[in-house]
This record gives sequence, C-alpha cells and structure tokens, in this order.
Amino acid sequence: MNNNKPTVVILGAGPAGVGAAYQLSKLNKANVIVLEMKHRVGGNSGSFYEEGIYFDYGSHRLHPACHTDILNDIKVLIGVDLKTRPRHGRILLNNRWIHFPLKPAELFTQLSFKFSAGVFIDMLKNLLNVTRKHSSEHETFETALKRNLGKTICQEFYFPYAKKIWGISPDEISVVQAEKRVSANSFAKLLKKVFFKPKEGSEAGRPIFYYPQKGFGQITEAFKEEAEKSGTRFIFNARVKKINTDKNSDVSVIFEHDDTEKELEADFIWSTLPLTSMIRGVQPQPETNVIQAANDIKFRSMVLIYLFIEQNRFTEFDAHYFPEIDIPITRLSETKNYSDIDTPENLTGLCAELPCNFNDEHWNMSEHELGELVKNSLNKAGIPAPSDVKKVLVKRLKYAYPIYNTGFEANYEILDKYLQNIENLLMFGRQALFVHDNTHHALYMAYSAVNCLEDGGRFNKSKWEKYRKEFESHVVVD
Repeated sequence: MNNNKPTVVILGAGPAGVGAAYQLSKLNKANVIVLEMKHRVGGNSGSFYEEGIYFDYGSHRLHPACHTDILNDIKVLIGVDLKTRPRHGRILLNNRWIHFPLKPAELFTQLSFKFSAGVFIDMLKNLLNVTRKHSSEHETFETALKRNLGKTICQEFYFPYAKKIWGISPDEISVVQAEKRVSANSFAKLLKKVFFKPKEGSEAGRPIFYYPQKGFGQITEAFKEEAEKSGTRFIFNARVKKINTDKNSDVSVIFEHDDTEKELEADFIWSTLPLTSMIRGVQPQPETNVIQAANDIKFRSMVLIYLFIEQNRFTEFDAHYFPEIDIPITRLSETKNYSDIDTPENLTGLCAELPCNFNDEHWNMSEHELGELVKNSLNKAGIPAPSDVKKVLVKRLKYAYPIYNTGFEANYEILDKYLQNIENLLMFGRQALFVHDNTHHALYMAYSAVNCLEDGGRFNKSKWEKYRKEFESHVVVD
C-alpha cells in the first residue's frame, strides 16, 4: 500500500460503503479495505439470481432525484443495462384498485363515494382552519397527519399501513416519521403530486425510474468492480467483532474470517453498520446510559417471500400496495415488470414483503407457511395466485426499517453524540444514521464523506457537519 495515503477501513458493502470505496479509490485519496459480513455486496439493496431471474431484496428503484454527479457515474458504469422505466403500480383501497403514482382522473372514477366525500369534507375543514396554531408539545405521527390530511385518508390508508410497517400504533410513532417518510403529508403537497408532475423525472407526463437489467444490485456490483480496479480490497464473510478506539493512536477492527480472528489497523474506520451494533462492539465499552440507549433503539425486520409462477407475467403492474390490516403483506412486486425482460418464458417471480419483529411468529414461519400466507393475502386482494406455484423461496432482513417511536430522538442523540466523539470513526449510510433514506440518499452520503477527506489525510469535520445538516432535509421518495 501507498503509505503516503491514509488507510480507510469501511464496514459494510451496501450502497453507502461501496459508493465511498469507489470514490476514495477513483480519486486516489486513500488505501481502502471493505469488510462485509455476507458473500456479496449490496446489503438490503442487493440482488440474487434464481430460476433464471434477477431478484432484489424487496422493491427497489433508482429515482431521478439522484444527485446529477452520482446518476452520471451510474449511467457510465451500467451503460445500456440501465433502463428508463415508467412507474406503474397500484394501491388496494376500500377494495378498489387505484393507480400509483396517483392519476387525477382516478380520484373521481375509482375511489368510493364514501371515501371521496370524506376526503373532500376533510379538505374543506383543513382550509377553514388553515391559520389555526397547534401545540407541538405532544405532537405525534397521528396528530400531525390527522391535522394536515384529515381522518379519512389517515384512517383508511396511512394509519393501518404505518401499523403494518412499523409494528406500533400511530400515536406511538414520532412526528419525525410524518416529516421524513410521508412525502405528501399535507393536502397542498398531495394535490401537487397528483396534478403537477415534475418536468424532471418524467416522460410524456408519466413518472419514471431507472432500473438495471440484472437487478437493482447491479449498481453496487458495478461500483465494486471499479473500486477493485482502482485498488480497493474487499474481504467477504468477515464478521466484525470489536472496534478498538483510542484518541491517541490509530483505530483498529477485530473481525472473524475463515474461522480465524484477525485485526486491521487503520487511520480511519468508516462504518455503515447499524449504529446499535457499533455501540455494542466499541472498546473500551461505553457507559451504561449509552448501552441503555442502544437497547431502546429498535429496527423493524422483514421477511421476503418469493413465489415462482409458471406464466410469463402475473400482472402488468410493477408493484401492488396493501394498506389494509387484514392483508399482512405490505407490498408485492414483480421483477419482470421492473426490468422489462421477457426471459425466461412462462416463468415469473413475485416478491411479497412482510414486515415483522426479529424472531417473532412471522420471522420464524416455515417457507410453506409463508407461501400460504402470501396466497391467502392475494386471494383477499382479489388477485389469486395460480394453484400451481412452482416454488417458494424466503429471505430474511434483520435490519429493514428504523422504528421512530415517540421519544426515540433522545436515545438517538445519545448514541450519535457518543460515536461522533470517537476520533477517526465516521458513521454514514441508512442504518448507521438511523434513517429511512433511499439508495440515492445513501450514495450521496458516501460521496459527501469522500469530499470531506482532504489531501494529506485530514478529515474536515466542520464540512461534514454541514453535510449532516443537509441530510436532515432528505425526504423519502415513494
């Protein structure tokens, strides 16, 4: 290695970790080593190949909101395999299907009269009370959305959907969730999304997204290949055990690889691992209040159930959304309708998303039980799967979504402050910063981190703080 450059050890090979490795290596800013627990890159945004089809770990899209420099890099790296696709999903609401993203005409033709009338009345009430101030002392996800969107949309869509995704009732969810996760969190924003399509990110008035032909994970695979060409070393099947920190010396990582415990010394450790995992691995051990805060911070898990059906397509839609409580899955996606590839013939794959808690009843269900759960869900939705399902495959994600329960902010602040005070340790990415951000946000964090590493190996902390403030303005793109 070139000793004139700092050594950066990156923990985790998801989009943020691999994106940072790519930039560091390309700009010749550091000697880079990436440790990844699994045998592949991509994390929750990775892909796998089964029965001749590339599948993602859930439903993923690259949105046009991606920063121009990053999008241009991806276009160069993926080339002709990066396709521009129209958004074409639908939501089951009151036993009726409506297109997603919403189409103006369907607001008058597809929604039930009761629902439409309720929304109209709620909108009038909202307008009449537009100047009313509300105390934020006890503001929650429930009070904020109900005040801004009325009870009809909340009770029929947002509240049951939130209960399914995060596993707690709306009054137990922080108001931050409404600000960061619900892009149309007021009537003004909702109407703007429906009636005023952005010029960027659309074609002929239709919203679009970008998608690689070999699955969403092709993005991180491409970053990884280029990073390796520039000198980055990837170590897979490496389980991080401890992070040794000392303000008067370099940091080091102790990890298990090939049944052997090894140690890497570095000038910097850049971690994309869940912040709670980092707290438990740091040596010397944090104080009791920090450990308690880590125990009180929770992530929502997810079971992904894949059905292989012997027909060319299941439907024409890329994704179906199910807000109703009596249908346990939240979303069903069909890979072929993302990539627009017709092979293999007479076989398609569906991915059903089932949010749960780690090690709960749903987490521990067998493949057969989960397959039956999905079939029953589709029957209730009126889109039954064929009786001759060829195969059921299950994948499990322990860290799927941060849970923003009321009061989480205080615990997060304790953890974030503690980790920021560790010299030469940097936390970035969705799980490390405990955010719901899209992949393009995670990549922006990676590029921003690299931008803060100056010639001579100094990390500009004040510049990073400005970026952190900018990250707080990120809102998830649906």
